[in-house]
Amino acid sequence: MKIFKYAIAILILGVGFSACQKDLLEEKPTNVLVASQFFQSAADAEIALNGAYNSLQNDWTFDFVGAPVHWGNKGVDELNTPNWAAGGRKELQLYQITSNMVAIENLWQGHFESINVVNGVVDRVAAMSDELIDSERRAEIIAEAKFIRAILYFSAVKIWENVPLITSETTSLNDIEVSQATPDAVYAQIISDLQEAESVLEQGQGGGRATQGAAATLLGKVYLQMTGHPLNQTDKFAMAVEQFEKVISSGVYSLQPTYSAVFDYLNEDNSETIFAVKFDGPAMNDDGSSVGSYMGPNGSQANGGGWGTEYINQDLVASYDGNDDRLCHNVAKHNVNNCNTNFCEDASCDIGACGYRPWKWHKPKPNTFLYDSPIDFILLRYADVLLSYAEALNKLEGGPSANAYDAVNQVTSRSNAPAMADGLDASAFADALLMERRRELCFEGHRKDDLIRFGKFKDVIMSVNESCWSSSGNPGDNFEDHEIRFPIPQRELDLNSNLKQNTGYE
Repeated sequence: MKIFKYAIAILILGVGFSACQKDLLEEKPTNVLVASQFFQSAADAEIALNGAYNSLQNDWTFDFVGAPVHWGNKGVDELNTPNWAAGGRKELQLYQITSNMVAIENLWQGHFESINVVNGVVDRVAAMSDELIDSERRAEIIAEAKFIRAILYFSAVKIWENVPLITSETTSLNDIEVSQATPDAVYAQIISDLQEAESVLEQGQGGGRATQGAAATLLGKVYLQMTGHPLNQTDKFAMAVEQFEKVISSGVYSLQPTYSAVFDYLNEDNSETIFAVKFDGPAMNDDGSSVGSYMGPNGSQANGGGWGTEYINQDLVASYDGNDDRLCHNVAKHNVNNCNTNFCEDASCDIGACGYRPWKWHKPKPNTFLYDSPIDFILLRYADVLLSYAEALNKLEGGPSANAYDAVNQVTSRSNAPAMADGLDASAFADALLMERRRELCFEGHRKDDLIRFGKFKDVIMSVNESCWSSSGNPGDNFEDHEIRFPIPQRELDLNSNLKQNTGYE
């Protein structure tokens, strides 16, 4: 749901390193509410916070073309980008990456515009007096905004590593030439924001709002990612374990009884969903997500089909056990125009491996939303917590304990998948767990981060071997080590002389 459309141009005549924002600052505002005339009541603060949540729905943050797809799923072994894919997707898949790519510029712009919206909320609400807003609610709003900022900066530091660290609202052109911070410094800010959020916010399933459990979960994932490239801080395994144990022992979250129930748009805000970016649909109201069209099955939009521009990696399909319920829910072997959804029991539905598309985010059938969908994009869910907990335990203890096995087997048993093999050492358990994360979390934007954290990024890229007619090629043919991160967009380098290009892209 786009709770406050346009993410409050209020605020903000603000900038976040983009030419369009610079143009806004240079225009005389006529229909923009100036921040000094806003924030005069508790209701104003709530509207501003809604605008911060709305910033996550930006196409280039966490809607379908944003970070989960262009960073998380591109150039790895989940999706097979076809020859005709536009918008930079084919180039990202094949590691034909340059600093002039519009897709990468849009990602940067989306992140930093959203960060500036959130910074405006933090600064302006913090400045409101007790006469204007109750002090307890003021603290909660700031904590929610800082949780959102942590999401955005966690995404940005993984994508670019070396990014400006801006924690105050930018309101003047004199303030836009900010230097990059080290990844250490950015992670320190993320941790600080999440620790504050966790200490202030209440427990419970938030229905799209930040909660104590969401902050604890994200902080655990932050600690876990810090154990891999570029920081390699192995002391963070213990911290990750502590965070995940808080979430598990809270009793707030649990696995849904079936895998498909997790993603049913009529069952949103369920016990497994810890935090999701909310969408309502339809397109005419700019309230929906296009994830169901982008990663949808073959067939017409009216029947719940997608654009048909993303195919599934054949090795991913082959990795599922035949009795694994996730196979039927994640892989569309059918054309929605002439087959029902029970394709796993109807061999005549199978259109052939080279035509398989994702099914996880499929739209309703019949679909009244056409190119849009009401499907929330889940950023944090309980199955990920269990698998992450097992990963951190295995590393911390030098091998898989009974608790680590139990966490993984809770996830596999829910989907009738085989249990993790007994007697594995630490290395074999980690390899099996990485495969299990791929089967469970595919198309949710985790794969690239997982491969980088496990130290398997280059190995997997070089091993992709798609032979379908639909494939644009294999990523290993072009990959170079520096492409473990994206380049700083050239447009931003031109606007801000203090920015330095990431090594390897000069």
